[in-house]
Amino acid sequence: MSDQKRALVVDDDDPIRAMLAKVVERQNLAVDTARDGLEAIQRIDTNDYAVILLDLMMPRVDGYGVLKHIQSHCPDKLKCTIIASAVPETEILKRFNQAVFRIHAKPFDLGKLIADIRECVS
Repeated sequence: MSDQKRALVVDDDDPIRAMLAKVVERQNLAVDTARDGLEAIQRIDTNDYAVILLDLMMPRVDGYGVLKHIQSHCPDKLKCTIIASAVPETEILKRFNQAVFRIHAKPFDLGKLIADIRECVS
């Protein structure tokens, strides 16, 4: 069994999810992906993640539903959750006012996102 830390990339946009998975892999993390909130919740409930990259606007269960699930079932994981979404930060904070690690607006600054992933897992 590997001691490599794991990350979860959640986004319904296939190219963005694939790109983020590659970026995360290059940070020496094992990567799981989910294309919607329902898949994300299933993965979060069965795996331990050092970082969760989460989009908000997705089918079936949106990112807010994932955040609420994390808050009620494993609130310590909020501190390793990075929201990467086109939703403005002010709107996010109106709908979900619990602290997450960071919020990145799409299109995001890849350098800052990488720095936050590294900080989150250190």
